Amino acid sequence: MKLLRSLSILTLILTLGLGAVSCNNVNDADIQQAAQEALNANPDLTGVMVTVQNKVATLTGTVQDEATRAYAESAVSGLENVVSVINQIVVIPPAPDFSALDSAINASLADALKDHPKISAIVQDGIITINGEIKQSELPVLMEKLNALNPQQIINNATIN
Repeated sequence: MKLLRSLSILTLILTLGLGAVSCNNVNDADIQQAAQEALNANPDLTGVMVTVQNKVATLTGTVQDEATRAYAESAVSGLENVVSVINQIVVIPPAPDFSALDSAINASLADALKDHPKISAIVQDGIITINGEIKQSELPVLMEKLNALNPQQIINNATIN
């Protein structure tokens, strides 16, 4: 009787031990899927991919700021069965929006060019590009007027005569 009870207890212990060990046997593909789902839940992380090898997650892709990069790492490192995270995400800030500056320059550009009928100008991304013909003596006056508009840059393609 004691032998039967001892064997039953031993069998129960072995069964529970095997069950516990087999639950920790999660494969990399399952971890990768869970990590990618966690990243896909945040629209700021659409450019981020994750690969998992030996329970180590590697993050690649691009985001717009350092806070988003850190968030991605935190989200994946907090997942069950992830041992560590290698964060290779590159931060690429969005291009600046010059539309307000371009509008402000364009609003005053005609007045700046009114005394220079042979000069034309275009504005793009805060940069004024001038074309046409201008006398050497008139160029400093024109440049002063254009600089007063506070552009990012002035490109002079005008012919000086």
